[in-house]
Amino acid sequence: MSNPHVAPAGWYPAPDGTGGQRWWDGTQWTEYASPLAPPPAPQHQQQYAAQQYAVQPYAPYGEVARPRVPEGTPVDTAWIWLIVVLPFLSLVPLLFWDFEGYLLRSMNEPNDPMAQLALYTDPAYLSAIGLGWVAYGLSAWFAHLDVVALRRLGYQRQFHWAWAFLNSLVYVIGRSVVVKRQAGRGSAPMWAAIALTVALFVGSIVWVVSVVVTVVNDTISMYPSA
Repeated sequence: MSNPHVAPAGWYPAPDGTGGQRWWDGTQWTEYASPLAPPPAPQHQQQYAAQQYAVQPYAPYGEVARPRVPEGTPVDTAWIWLIVVLPFLSLVPLLFWDFEGYLLRSMNEPNDPMAQLALYTDPAYLSAIGLGWVAYGLSAWFAHLDVVALRRLGYQRQFHWAWAFLNSLVYVIGRSVVVKRQAGRGSAPMWAAIALTVALFVGSIVWVVSVVVTVVNDTISMYPSA
């Protein structure tokens, strides 16, 4: 007959008070033990963990989670659009440059040094060169202001503004890529700058070809046919 005062076999709180459980085989304590389930974390710790997960989402092994900005964060600043259009505004004086007259004079007076140097004394040409250097410096300054503005908007990563010293288009493209990785959008300045560059390139070729054709025709018309 079993002793009615002895507890049946089972898991019971450890008699040493460590907070775990130990197996009672019905007659004695055994070496088998297990810890109790840990108590639930305090509410403030759960909220902190949720916030940490929201800022740094899960990334696959071997990859780094990309920082994200809250939905609706602006992706454009006034500075980036000034950088896009500024290099092209410096070319406005060339619209008043008598390039056709310069070619005619240099071709018809090859021995006149003033005819050859007329390009470098033309006010429209000199104005375009001067405005080009001003636009170059302002593009770098505006790039710095753009980086500061993005930092204030909460972007953890920015494309370094010093790339504008290489070329304003380089900064616009790099900046658009970095912003899009964090906001999911923001490519408009890049595509606008590329479109303006292509349009300027094609327009320049058409303009130069048309001027050269006109000059050649005018030169031929000056000499009577035999």
